[in-house]
Parts: sequence; C-alpha cells; structure tokens
Amino acid sequence: MVKIIISLPVYNEETIISNSAKKLFDYCSLNLAGCDWKIIISDNNSADRTADMAKKLEKESDGKIIYKFIPQKGKGLAIRESWKSFDADFYVFMDADLATDLSALPVLIKELENGNDLVIGSRFIKESSAKRTLARKITSKVFSLLTRLMFGLKIKDYPCGFKGANKNVINKILPLVKNNSFFFDTELVIRSAAEGMKIKEIPVIWQDRDKTASKSRVNVLKVTKEYLRELLKLKKYLKIKND
Repeated sequence: MVKIIISLPVYNEETIISNSAKKLFDYCSLNLAGCDWKIIISDNNSADRTADMAKKLEKESDGKIIYKFIPQKGKGLAIRESWKSFDADFYVFMDADLATDLSALPVLIKELENGNDLVIGSRFIKESSAKRTLARKITSKVFSLLTRLMFGLKIKDYPCGFKGANKNVINKILPLVKNNSFFFDTELVIRSAAEGMKIKEIPVIWQDRDKTASKSRVNVLKVTKEYLRELLKLKKYLKIKND
C-alpha cells in the first residue's frame, strides 16, 4: 500500500485550519482509500489558537491528522520538517487555505506513481484555471519568465503551493535546498531540474483565498525584490558548482 504524507504548513490560521483539515480529511477518505495517507499540520509557532485546534483535530482523526510544532517561522521550514519527520513513498504539500482544488490530488499521486520525481501544480498550462487579483497574476507571470530565462527551463509555474515528491527528491534534493521561506517551492523545482529529476506539471483549478491579496504595491515590490535576489543567489551557486 502506497504511503503518502500531506503537509499543511500553517502560521496563525485559526480561522481556516479546522475547515481545511476536515475538508482534506474527508476528500482523502473518499478518493485515496487504497493508500495509507496522513495529514501533517506543520505549525510555525503560531501565536493564535491554531495549535489548540490542530491538536483537537489530531485526537478526533484516529491518527490520520498529526500536529507537528516547528519553533521557527518559515513556510519552507514547515514543509521540510514535516517531510523529514515521516517515512512515506510520496510527499505532498499544499497551502492551508486549499487554494488548489482538491480534484488535482489524485492526479498528482498518479503522476508520482507513473515515475515522476516531482509533480507540481501549474496555473499557467492548458486546462488550468486561476482566479487571482491582477497584481498577483502579473507578479507570478514575471516570476515565471525570470526563472525560465535565468535557468533555461520550460516549466511555467514555480511558486504554486501544490507539489508532490518521491523519495529521490527527499533524499537527494531536499538536503540541498537552502531557503526556508516563500522561495522554498521555486528552489526545490530548480534544484530538481539541475539534478536531472523527472518533473511533471499538472493543471490545477486555483482560487485565491488569501485576505492579503489586495494589499498595496509595496508588498508586491518587496516580494519581487526578494524573489529576484534568491534567483541570483541560486544562479551563482549552481554556476560555481558546474564550473
């Protein structure tokens, strides 16, 4: 039986974690019945009631939902630590707000079973659908274009918060990934490609649920600058390694 770990990285998500985890639990119960799956709520030291709610879910789930405390902040760190802490065949993470429609989950698992090392949700390929603010659409497109040009890759969507990996990626790529924050997703993809891993993009139905989506341009510019800085840092490292 295939063992699957599904990580939900969270920080101060008391308003959504119960609904999201229960929705994911019900979906997996119906659609992953032939698999041994577990949902890991990976908590970056939340200051609200996220921990209490997650622990309650853990008690009610008969071992299917597990609460894991991470003392430092960082989405990437939450994913990394939850993946490293459990043995499985496949490792998945998704945003806690379930912005990606869960119908993509069985597809992702199937593509991993087909021999792909890394399967990533994409909002920019045929058959995908994404409802986002204009600012976020533009920002994501710019991120994608910059990454493709700098690294010579054909992959279209790097930071989408819906990815799955096999043990090759966990054992060979995850230890190489340095970023523990929002750039974790992109670095995981780039390093996997650089090491010859087999990568598959799948279409997803995406609905922005982040309440900060309409914040000012300052945040967009800040994130863009950080993203570009991380790209340049990674490009320099890979160049040095290959010289």
